[in-house]
Amino acid sequence: MTDSQALERSWLVTWNLQGTGDIIYTLFYIVGDREVYREHVAEAEETVHCDITPVDDRSFYAYVREREKEVFQRFRAAFEQPSVVILPPLAYRPEGRVDFDVGGEAAELAEILENLPDEITVSVSEVGEYDSRPGVPAVDLTARQREALRAAAEVGYYEYPRTGNIADVAERLDCATSTASNHLQKAQARLVRQFI
Repeated sequence: MTDSQALERSWLVTWNLQGTGDIIYTLFYIVGDREVYREHVAEAEETVHCDITPVDDRSFYAYVREREKEVFQRFRAAFEQPSVVILPPLAYRPEGRVDFDVGGEAAELAEILENLPDEITVSVSEVGEYDSRPGVPAVDLTARQREALRAAAEVGYYEYPRTGNIADVAERLDCATSTASNHLQKAQARLVRQFI
């Protein structure tokens, strides 16, 4: 098993930047091999201490105390705007990519993009109203896609055996069958990508 296979998924759940000096405290939720993660953290120059708490055979929490890298200090400084909040969790992806949501005023969000360190490449995947109610996975669905999923559930499209069909969904949405099908396919694809 390679290291990339050993650590399947990782989320930064929350953090505390109130440590002394350049010390920060972070809590991660990780799916993968605990021992491989423990070795990586122990070898990292920035690590001061790490506590691992198992959840099950393949997942665990890691409470890490570490020295903040200078580039992260500059990254964090860009987000220090009065109306801006970073919305956890932050999802760590392969090749060093980190996905997360940011809420705030448009002008200050634009200023963040201008002030980020040059070493960090940024892409904005979506701009719009934030909607991630407690207990609802944070996925990038449009309002119409959410409406289509809700209509499909209400007509029994997801029941087993199925009691509703695309035509029923289209009727609820007051649109063509092909349009309803398109909304559902896109929403389902996004949900599957988020899950896996």
